[in-house]
Amino acid sequence: MIKNALSVMPTRPILYIVPLLVLVVLGFYYGDMYAKCDGNRQFRASLNQMLIAKGASGQFRLVDATDFSWDRVRIVTGFKPEARSATCPLEWNWPRGERDSLITSGLLTVLIFVRRGTIVSYLELRHDEVAFHGADSSLSPQAAVFRVGENSDFSGGVKLTLSNAQ
Repeated sequence: MIKNALSVMPTRPILYIVPLLVLVVLGFYYGDMYAKCDGNRQFRASLNQMLIAKGASGQFRLVDATDFSWDRVRIVTGFKPEARSATCPLEWNWPRGERDSLITSGLLTVLIFVRRGTIVSYLELRHDEVAFHGADSSLSPQAAVFRVGENSDFSGGVKLTLSNAQ
């Protein structure tokens, strides 16, 4: 019986083991990538919901919207990268073509969160949904406090003006 069982086994088990190992490694790699991209999409949605709930008045502290630790944030409006982003493929972060359309029209805003000089998170927003004003330098969590208002440039959008900006 053992002889029959061994005769069924391939003569070169490596032909089966290597592809299986490749699939496992790729599963971990893409699983982690998917989690990050989906997390960015969910963070963008929760930020938009939080701002809509505040209405057209009040204050918004950026640190209240994050669930990770950071010591500086840089807000870049009208972001136009020179190369396509391959960090979130397969519409895991943006629906097909939306990110490219936002880049072309200058409506992509990027928030880069840093802790001890290392980027800990990167978030892309639609400028017509959430428009940051007065945040021209990197901000600490204590300084990233904004006045919430209606965005007169884009109906339905929210305008966030840095509280200490004139």
